[in-house]
Amino acid sequence: MDFRILGSVEVLAEGQPLPIGGPKQRALLAYLLLNGYEAVSAERLIEELWYDPPSGGTQTVQTQVSRLKRALGGRVTWCGSGYAIELEPQELDLDRFRSLLAQAGTERDPAQRSKLLNEADALWHGTPLQGVEGPFVAAEVRALEELRVAALEERIEADLEAGRHAVVASELSSLVSRYPLRERLRGQLILALYRGGRQAEALAAYREARRMLDEELGIEPSPALRDLELAILRHDPTLDLRPSARAALMPEATPERTPRRRQAGLVLVAIVAVGALATAGFALTRGNPGHTQAAPPLVQTIIRPTTGIRRATVRHVRVHKIVPRRRSTIEPVERKTTKPPTSAPSATTQEEATTVKAAPAASTTTPKTSSRKPHKPATTSTPTVRRQLAPPATPVTISDTFAGDFLDPAMWHQVTTDDNVSISEQDGQLLVTVGAAAVRGGAYNQIDVHAGTQCSFPGDFDAYVDYKLLEWPAADNIFIGLNAIYAGSTVGRENNSVWGDEYAAWVVPGTNGSVPLTDESGSLRITRRKGIATDYFWHNGAWTRMASGHSSGAAVFGLGAMSAGATSAFGQQELRVAFDNFRATGVQPICPPGSRQPTS
Repeated sequence: MDFRILGSVEVLAEGQPLPIGGPKQRALLAYLLLNGYEAVSAERLIEELWYDPPSGGTQTVQTQVSRLKRALGGRVTWCGSGYAIELEPQELDLDRFRSLLAQAGTERDPAQRSKLLNEADALWHGTPLQGVEGPFVAAEVRALEELRVAALEERIEADLEAGRHAVVASELSSLVSRYPLRERLRGQLILALYRGGRQAEALAAYREARRMLDEELGIEPSPALRDLELAILRHDPTLDLRPSARAALMPEATPERTPRRRQAGLVLVAIVAVGALATAGFALTRGNPGHTQAAPPLVQTIIRPTTGIRRATVRHVRVHKIVPRRRSTIEPVERKTTKPPTSAPSATTQEEATTVKAAPAASTTTPKTSSRKPHKPATTSTPTVRRQLAPPATPVTISDTFAGDFLDPAMWHQVTTDDNVSISEQDGQLLVTVGAAAVRGGAYNQIDVHAGTQCSFPGDFDAYVDYKLLEWPAADNIFIGLNAIYAGSTVGRENNSVWGDEYAAWVVPGTNGSVPLTDESGSLRITRRKGIATDYFWHNGAWTRMASGHSSGAAVFGLGAMSAGATSAFGQQELRVAFDNFRATGVQPICPPGSRQPTS
């Protein structure tokens, strides 16, 4: 049999499609194929395949499994702890794709490596999991597409090494338009243009990359892109050479240096192992009893070792929403641009990584005067009345370095659901503690401790904070982070007993992502531009985008900790986290009466 998920989900027997059944059976097949030989319990299938649990419970799952088993000739089996699908080697197109990537990763000849990667890409026949619906689908599709694009970048790299710059230049132009934030594709385009004798266009492509990164993310191009521009400007001869010829002009390598072709192989092996882990989901949104919009479901993720692809589990839950109260301190944004740090930031030394553009200052140049008398008109006329246009609004910033002895009530309000949680300012940081004896409580039956801004931002914004994990026990089932409440966006860290230690993010109505990392400190950021909210975290000297989606509502920003899921048991280990250098920038924030209003 030929099982396909890299496009429409289908099964072929001797070249002819088999009737799989209805949408739910198709989703069941896709989920079992993604899990390989791993047994999946009926309870987990309910969570992954149904947005709302079916009335028949596990009996409904058994019915769907029986129908799929008949359609596939008994390939679906019960393994004692759950259901699994029996596959022969290379029957699944995703397995064949990964096998070709692995072969390409060990191939030294760039032409042969390109051939293998082209064969791998030919296995795709549309959007993966096409025609399948269910809570798990969105995260799986993003993970699979990320894996495909990473392999595509490797194929283009092989073509450039083989001297096919003229062929790939036009392809790269289309890919850059489709994936504008992938700097590697932009660098490959710049190099292909330069090698094709199009130096001016190569430099224009670099300037476009720099403009886009500045406007979309507020960051500078990567060191690799900047070095490439400098090499083009000085006509570095090594840019025109393949790796083998370039090595002849370079000093002899030391024993510790890895040849470039070997590096390419290692990169591909890494892609096969972890490329699909770049996206998937965890969601955190908060609901207000007085708010008319229902809170979206809580989405969490898990990594399955058998496939390396992340699973999204949806549990419907409402959690507490910050309610703005009184005053806020607001200061105008200075006309200054700051850059992200050159290394992973600490909670106390991280500089702001955003670019804020203020309204142009009035000119201070004194106008020139003339000794000539002005011409006097022969007749008088009614003077023209010109309409005075309102000046453009100036971005303003609310910020706090938490250097005082107590949390400023003019800027923040506090929420705690239990006497065993606390929030305070200590040693120039905002210290949030979840005690070992903390229990769920409040209107939404959860552990929650956070500080929320008194002001809200109805339009575009850029919010940022540093964090440092002081006590971070494993599997404590606590989420900490930065929240844009009412704007439906969250980014932070989680130590989950099922999904492990990871960064996690969510943007309403359903875009989410998570990355397994064990950083002890870093920075979190949420932006909204033209109605699109995007979540980031800072890692290894760069902002990593986690999730992006449509956002509305006046954002109130919260810093704190809360229980990670609706039913996850608290690990009963004390957790402490310190926040620092909070700032949020936007135009015309809404502040309660009595607070100091922004000035232009």
